Amino acid sequence: MVNLFRPVPDWFSFENQGGGIAVGSLANDGTQDMVVLMVDNPAGQNQGLYRVGKTLDDAGRITGGWTPWITIPDWFSWENQGGNIALADLDGSGRQDLVVAMVDNPIGQNQGLFRIGRNLDASGNVTGGWTPWITIPDWFSWENQGIAVAVTPPNDQGNRDLIVLTIDNPPQGNRAIYRIGKNVDINGNVTGWSPWIDVPGWFSWENQGCGIAVVDLDEDGNQDLIIFNIDSPIGQNQAFYRVGKNLGNDGISADDWGPWLGVPNWFSFENQGGGIAVAKTNNKHRLFAFMVDNSPQQNAGLYEIIDLDHDPEREGSWEVLDFHSGVLAVHAALLPKGKVLFFAGSGSSATRFNSPIFGDESKGIFTSVVWSPPHNTFSHPPTLRTANHKPFDFFCGGDAFLPDGRLLSAGGTIGYNPFRGRKDSAIFDFTTEKWSVAGNMAQGRWYPTLITLGDGKILAASGLGDNGGDLPKTSLEIYSAATDTWHIRHFAGGFPGLPLYAHLFLLASGKIFFSGGRMDDPLQVDPCIIDLTHDPVTTKQVQDLLAPDMRNQSASVILPPAQDQRIMIIGGGPVGKPDKTDATDAVSIVDLKAADPIYHAGAPIGLPRLHLNTVLLPDRTVFVSGGSLKQEDEPLARLQGEIYDPTTNTWSLMAAATVQRLYHSTALLLPDGRVVAAGGNPEGGQQINWEPPDPEEEMRIEVFSPPYLFKGPRPVIGTAQEEWSYGQTVTITTAQANTIRWASLIKNCVTTHSFDSGQRLVDLQIVSRENDSLDVTITANPNIAPPGWYMLFIVDQQGVPSIATWIHLT
Repeated sequence: MVNLFRPVPDWFSFENQGGGIAVGSLANDGTQDMVVLMVDNPAGQNQGLYRVGKTLDDAGRITGGWTPWITIPDWFSWENQGGNIALADLDGSGRQDLVVAMVDNPIGQNQGLFRIGRNLDASGNVTGGWTPWITIPDWFSWENQGIAVAVTPPNDQGNRDLIVLTIDNPPQGNRAIYRIGKNVDINGNVTGWSPWIDVPGWFSWENQGCGIAVVDLDEDGNQDLIIFNIDSPIGQNQAFYRVGKNLGNDGISADDWGPWLGVPNWFSFENQGGGIAVAKTNNKHRLFAFMVDNSPQQNAGLYEIIDLDHDPEREGSWEVLDFHSGVLAVHAALLPKGKVLFFAGSGSSATRFNSPIFGDESKGIFTSVVWSPPHNTFSHPPTLRTANHKPFDFFCGGDAFLPDGRLLSAGGTIGYNPFRGRKDSAIFDFTTEKWSVAGNMAQGRWYPTLITLGDGKILAASGLGDNGGDLPKTSLEIYSAATDTWHIRHFAGGFPGLPLYAHLFLLASGKIFFSGGRMDDPLQVDPCIIDLTHDPVTTKQVQDLLAPDMRNQSASVILPPAQDQRIMIIGGGPVGKPDKTDATDAVSIVDLKAADPIYHAGAPIGLPRLHLNTVLLPDRTVFVSGGSLKQEDEPLARLQGEIYDPTTNTWSLMAAATVQRLYHSTALLLPDGRVVAAGGNPEGGQQINWEPPDPEEEMRIEVFSPPYLFKGPRPVIGTAQEEWSYGQTVTITTAQANTIRWASLIKNCVTTHSFDSGQRLVDLQIVSRENDSLDVTITANPNIAPPGWYMLFIVDQQGVPSIATWIHLT
């Protein structure tokens, strides 16, 4: 389901000081209704009001209309710092009761209060009267930034508890606390209150709302507690929730707390309240997230629905493998025929780099490793050493495939503090699983970008030099495997150069496009088209990139199919690790077939992030995983994946991973259609050995199975010749020929630092089909599909792909 916010109609406030949401069956007929609270903050005394949206459908739409706004009587506050509601049948009458909570903010100390509207009818009218306002004892805050209330389901004795959450706003970081009123009755009486209990891991310094809900998610008889946080940093707000499993009688989660998960598509820069409710619709647990958006004009109340139950057919599934990656997977490549190369060199550890046993295979200090799925065996290529007998340090070099399937790695690290780039390059041969020395570049390059050109040569761009300087940013070098030499090129005067790890793409014209994506480089340079046919090399600016100063550690992809020549750039953040400004959700797309291409806005990603990884999937969607809301920030790591559909310009939320993937993480597509994620180290490691892992070096491997793997049988490729030529028509045998929608080639990934310069999906035109075969034609343009090895996928009408067959295009 595509997540989106829906407005509550007739929201009339210009200023609010609280708002909330509850879901229940007011008619007691099994249909679900929505109740929303508004705390209106006019020029005089505040007022609390609510209204009912009748009969929610499975998509979260109100199908039975809305009642008028109903005033909550005796609302006495002139200033509030939060308001919220809950629904529960407190007396077993079969009718819902409305619990209303508020934070009164007088001159002096605050107070929290609640009251109950008894026995709502189907239109939300209180038929049994209202209790007085009841004070929540031991309220100590002088400033609050939200209140929320929930009622537990009845226990074996038929008793329910009242749970109150608030955010205390002291001069330092905020504190979220809750307490439980035991055995609440229809009149609001409780038999006692628990102490205040802290919500662990509360990271906000400023909040603009909160929420709480109680639900048995696993349906095992144990209640789970869901906490909701509207974080208000500098810039755009964000919302999160986390689950405390198996709530004990003392109010403490018996099985610890899950991670903070993002609420997608949160767009407000200012909120004036919000909350959550959980309901079961169509036999699925769903989280209703509510916000009061405080725009420069009139306020608005809006809600969206998030599925809580794990459903692989909707959101895919993650699996943490029971072995480690062998080295830190700063660089990762899918080799022809399906093995995976992880290579790290020193892996961001000056300690390892400076150790005399760095690269000593006998001690397990490897610089690279080959993983062979599905049998999950590992081999260790011998350490490549340079003329000074030190290991070739791949760390922070650039990588690209040669036409014969060998991998070229150029540049990397010859020194830490400051980082200095190496001139030498190396080649990995997937048939022998060994590295060998290749020709030297003219300039050292640390953080360079390498891409394969249409003639099979390799272009290297940008980087820091062997003295740590910026000179390599203004030059390009082109490698020929035939001569094992590099040829240097320079940009025309006035061009500032390309930033570190510039996101570059080969276009159908043979020109190169720089998307604006980069790695931690403030260089002022706009996206541009680079023409290598001129000497010096010329550039043409491409305008209208959204948030151009927030594209550090963004991701860029050529949208499928490559023939469409559309480039998308996703997310990113500010330059420099000390800058903790939140990442952007901005997405920009440019059609490079246009005579004068400019960027246009795409649908924003649901969860803003940087350090993200993107992988093209065979169903012609784009999978995004990992990253964080702030630079190298583990508490705000983005665990939920997302999938972008270019045909609908929409994002869908995917399952949450177990492992945080931040800086130096990687992800790539496997031939079976799964995605492997590995690596990550927010800070440089301090140890030499890979095992046991340094606390700063993430060695776990996690594999994502996209939703298409849970949608039925897969088509099967019978035979397809291995050697292909440009413009050729090839026969693919398959028993599912009549159900095949697409045939495609996907370039095997090689990735580092949030960018894979080579990945692309190339459409194969289906020119004819028989019951058991397809005839497909490959493009005649090597700039659309550079020479090399590719994975051949066929995809059926349900979007289910085959397992890939490897082909070699020359």
